[in-house]
Amino acid sequence: MHLSAQDPHSELVRELARSLNLYGVKVVTSVADARYSVVIVDFRRSRRTSTVNASARVAEYQLNEEVDFLIVNTEGSQLVPLSTASVERVYEFNEQDVLSSDNEERMVIAAMREELVRQILNRLRLLPTEDDPAAVTQTETTQTETAQAVHVQRPQ
Repeated sequence: MHLSAQDPHSELVRELARSLNLYGVKVVTSVADARYSVVIVDFRRSRRTSTVNASARVAEYQLNEEVDFLIVNTEGSQLVPLSTASVERVYEFNEQDVLSSDNEERMVIAAMREELVRQILNRLRLLPTEDDPAAVTQTETTQTETAQAVHVQRPQ
């Protein structure tokens, strides 16, 4: 498996590589050595005020993270089309204890990153295993037939 991203040293890519290794999937640095590539197209993070207290000060923040990705084979054919994994969390902000609120935000962000990785791994489960080359051919054939059917049925 090869991982491709604008920032190959990002926390998301490192967490994804770590999780793949835990599942026994070898992550390689060269596209030529990989059977599949996960291409991280875009990563977005936002934080906004979720609620305010009676003093009109922030009481909670909402964090959102989204990652757009696709999975391709060695020929560059898309096995999983452009998909978006997203997660949203809300945490309490205590203006009296900013340090603990910052620590809580970091922990929430780490948990969100783990959830994004889980969503990507769930999409990877749909891919045929290396032990089943017939399934690889069948998957690619089915995707080609589906693409052709969509092209034929498209109104003009």
